[in-house]
Amino acid sequence: MSLTRESFARFPTTSYPRPTQKPRPKFYIACTNTPDSFEFAGSNGHAIMAIPIGDRIRELIGLYRAAWRKAGHPGKGEVMLAFHMYCEKDSAAARRTAKPFLDHYFKSMCDAASDWVEGMVSSDYAGYDKMFAKLREMDMEGQIASGGGWIGSAAEVREAMLLSRERFGDYEHASLQINFGLLPLEKSLASLRLFAAEVMPYAPR
Repeated sequence: MSLTRESFARFPTTSYPRPTQKPRPKFYIACTNTPDSFEFAGSNGHAIMAIPIGDRIRELIGLYRAAWRKAGHPGKGEVMLAFHMYCEKDSAAARRTAKPFLDHYFKSMCDAASDWVEGMVSSDYAGYDKMFAKLREMDMEGQIASGGGWIGSAAEVREAMLLSRERFGDYEHASLQINFGLLPLEKSLASLRLFAAEVMPYAPR
């Protein structure tokens, strides 16, 4: 849902039990498609979790950073972007392994979220129909091409990681989905170990 002040005025929400930790744990706001969500998170001093879908993510992160600064918060905010990651020693083998599982993941996600864009609609989901139209067309090859999938050899994953900031703008954290679409545990663990050994040492500091 798009997080706007108007939304909260109409549907005030809270959660219990409240955190006892002081200062309270950091809040991460899930932002995907709606500019209001990015600006809401920035204005209120929250970190964001986003998915690099489409060609607007750099612009939307810019809106978040601008809202953060305008509200007078110290620093520039905190952005986490989510990527699918799978690597093997051999590029072709990595893609053969990952493809059926990643393609199944996208199909399952679209099936599960179809109610968001079918039947009754809400102004709080502005643009979600277009976003899910893109998701329905998404597959492993498209995910790699768009920069949202770090899949291939360790060298290819390393290159995708380094190019992601040029494509999407600066971000503080990469959240890696490594066991998508029922990918076998042993494959996920082997991929993660290879990533730790041959990709992480090159991560920007």
